Amino acid sequence: MHQKRILIFNDCFYMGGTEILLVNLLNHLNEKGCDITLLLPNPSEKNVLLERVSEDVPVRYFHPKELKGLKRWIFKNILIFYPRLFAKLTGFDAYEYDEIVCFKDGFYSILFSKIDRPKYLWVHNQPFVRDYTGKNLKEKLSYALNKKQIKRMYASFDKFDRVICVSDSCKRGYIDIYHGGTPKKDIEVLYNALDLSGITERAKEPISLPKPERFSFVVVIRLSYEKTVDRAIIAVDKLLKEGYDLEMHILGDGAEFDKLRTLITELGRDDRITMHGRVGNPFPYMRRADWFLCPSSRESFALTLLESITIGTPIITTDCGGPEDVIMRGKYGIFVENSLEGVIEGMKKAMDNPELRSYYNDTAEENLSRFSYPRWLKAVDEILGV
Repeated sequence: MHQKRILIFNDCFYMGGTEILLVNLLNHLNEKGCDITLLLPNPSEKNVLLERVSEDVPVRYFHPKELKGLKRWIFKNILIFYPRLFAKLTGFDAYEYDEIVCFKDGFYSILFSKIDRPKYLWVHNQPFVRDYTGKNLKEKLSYALNKKQIKRMYASFDKFDRVICVSDSCKRGYIDIYHGGTPKKDIEVLYNALDLSGITERAKEPISLPKPERFSFVVVIRLSYEKTVDRAIIAVDKLLKEGYDLEMHILGDGAEFDKLRTLITELGRDDRITMHGRVGNPFPYMRRADWFLCPSSRESFALTLLESITIGTPIITTDCGGPEDVIMRGKYGIFVENSLEGVIEGMKKAMDNPELRSYYNDTAEENLSRFSYPRWLKAVDEILGV
C-alpha cells in the first residue's frame, strides 16, 4: 500500500496570516513523514515565505512565470469556465495525488471541485455582498462577467467533501451570502491558530525606534483595498486636530502602499504616521505600541491579533468578520463599528481610558486558551486522515 499523496494549493506565498499558517502546517506534515506537495500559481519574488518551508517539500506551479495583461485575463476565464482545458494547458494532473487541499477559497476552487478525489476547502476570505452598480457600459459589462464568474465559484464550493470556515463569522457569511441562509451541506468551523511560542522573546529584539513619548498605535496588515488602512490615517489626522497627542506606525506592504503614503503627506502627518513597509520581525514594533489597531472592512480571522495579544498589546478592531470571534465582540478587546467613525471612537476610548490596557491584558491568557495550536494541528490531521 503506497503512502497517501496530498496536494495543498494556495493562491500565493506572500507575507500574510494564511500563508504563515500554511508554512507551519506544511512543516508539521513533513515532520510526520507525509508525502505532500505545495502547488502555487507561479514563481514570484513576492513568495517570501517559501524560505521558511522545509526543502523536503516539493513546490509546483501552474505557470512558469507570472501572467500579465491579456494572457492573464484569458487564462483566468479558461480556469473559471473551462477548468479541464486549463488543467490540460498547464500540464496539471490531479490524479497524481490521493487528496486535494484547497487552502484558500477562490477561482481555483472551480478547478479542484472537478477532481474525483477526496478534497477539502478552507474558507479564509470573509464573504461579503458585492456592489455591482455600474457607472458606464464598460463597467456594466465587466460586472456582468464578474457575476457569472463569482456564481461558478460559489457553486464549486459545495462539491468539496468538507468545507472549513476559519471563524463563526465566516461561516455565517458563507451560509447567508453563498446560500441565502440555507446551506446545502454541513459547514465546519476551525479557528486558525499559530505556534505562539517564541514570539515574546522575538518581541524583545532591539529596533531603531525610541520609546514613545505619546500615545502609540500600531497597524500590522497587508496593504490592500479591503483593509481600509486609510481609515486609520484619517483617524489620526482628526484626533490630532481634536488635541490628542498620538502617533501611528504602519507595518506591511501591498498595492495600496504608495496611495497611503501619499495620503499621509497630503495631510501633513509624516511626523506622526510612519510607514515601515514589510518588516521581517514586526513583534518589537507591536510590543512598543500601546494598542494594536485593525481598521479593516473585512477579515476572515486576522492572526496578527493573536500575536499582539500574546505580546501584551491589546486590540482595537472594527466589526469586520473574524476579529469579532477573536475578541468575542468586546470581551477581550475594544470592538467598534465598521467605519471611519468606529475607528475614531475606538482610538478615543483607548486614550480616554488608559486602565483598559491592563484590563484586557489580564484576560489574555483566558482568551488565548481558545486558540490552541496543538489542537488545531490535531484537527487538521483528522481531516486529512494522517
